[in-house]
Amino acid sequence: MTVTPAVDAKVLVVHASSKKKDVRRLSCLVKQNRRHTVAQLTTQYNAGPIASVSEHTVQRTLLDMGLCNSRPTRVPLLTKRHRQLRLQWAQEHQDWTMDEWKRVAWSDERRLSEKKKIFKIRLF
Repeated sequence: MTVTPAVDAKVLVVHASSKKKDVRRLSCLVKQNRRHTVAQLTTQYNAGPIASVSEHTVQRTLLDMGLCNSRPTRVPLLTKRHRQLRLQWAQEHQDWTMDEWKRVAWSDERRLSEKKKIFKIRLF
């Protein structure tokens, strides 16, 4: 981060271009491993040549970038039978027209569990 003193004041001014570079660098760190926590990302970021930042700053920057934290979900793997059924379904519907697809009611299959509040590590 490039910091230069202002002309008439004792306030430090941060250049917008350097902020963009910092955000880009943080974005690259996140893309390298989406399962890193904020603490791990902060440690990686501070290991670089640029000035140190706090976990709070990293968290705020990630939120500004539109990255929200979430718990990793565990889903069962598809069995051979599931794969066969999916392939069969896809082959049966591959020639459908746009009008036929418009009549399909799509639903979200995520399970929401409000009763169990388990505190786990949250990932980005």
